Amino acid sequence: MAEALRILEEKVSNSGINEEIVNNTLDYLRKFSKVNPDKAKELVSELMKRFGLARLTAIQVVNVLPQTAEELRILLGSEKREFTDKDIEDMLNLLRNVNQS
Repeated sequence: MAEALRILEEKVSNSGINEEIVNNTLDYLRKFSKVNPDKAKELVSELMKRFGLARLTAIQVVNVLPQTAEELRILLGSEKREFTDKDIEDMLNLLRNVNQS
């Protein structure tokens, strides 16, 4: 979401497009993006590198920013491996640090 917001804002400001659909999409992305685009990219990379997550899974995790182990485990359901309780806690700590920085 964060990356989509950045791209759409860039396109709108560069082209001057001011259509209702674009504005509605921008409003939605601004409202529901939980992380700025640069931090989102950094988090996706970190989740892929440290925990071996698939890119799409990492993106979903960053979009949702789960706060509990149960929420995170649901998002990790598509991964081909199991994660230890320590992995889950480490991922949650990484995600919690986003809100503090």
